[in-house]
Amino acid sequence: MDSFHTPIGPHDPYKDYKVEEIGKDKLSDDKITPPEKEPDESLALGAYLLSLFRKCWQIFQKDTERGVSTETEKEVRANLLKLKAALEILKKEDRSQDTEFLNSLSHLWHQTLEDHLRFKRGSSFSTSFRTFVRDLQHFPEGQEHSLGYYLSEYAGEKWLPFPYLELIQKIYREHQQSPSTSALTRWTEKIDQLSAILEHH
Repeated sequence: MDSFHTPIGPHDPYKDYKVEEIGKDKLSDDKITPPEKEPDESLALGAYLLSLFRKCWQIFQKDTERGVSTETEKEVRANLLKLKAALEILKKEDRSQDTEFLNSLSHLWHQTLEDHLRFKRGSSFSTSFRTFVRDLQHFPEGQEHSLGYYLSEYAGEKWLPFPYLELIQKIYREHQQSPSTSALTRWTEKIDQLSAILEHH
């Protein structure tokens, strides 16, 4: 016979579990570290990477025309202006006996030869630069040894061949006789043109 203490119906499975109230301190913990912070950091990183990508793309775009970076263009321009300064000295003074000056001129010429090869072939600037180099390289036309030959072969030498010294003197005298049409004027004007292009990239 059943006792009056026996409950009617099935046994309660949650009888032994105790429901606890959510504490105030737990709620305050959730407020301290809101989930919004992580997305904000991700957005900032994404914006930074996008900005970096755009800068790289702009640099790439500038490089495509002439095939070098803007930093390289600045270096080449500076080298050309040094060469121009040396040629300007030759317009005013006969430096055919100045070995130190001629060695410096040779060094600048070697740098110019290296620089003109840095640019992408086929670009209008590269063509113009090569024309300038060829003009100076083969001056004067029809001679066994040109100015370019002497500048290339006798860089850093203490003793310079007499025909080389004569040629430098001839270039100086030619300019004195006809400044507006001299080779020195032609070369310095060409450097000005090349320099202006590099300055306004």
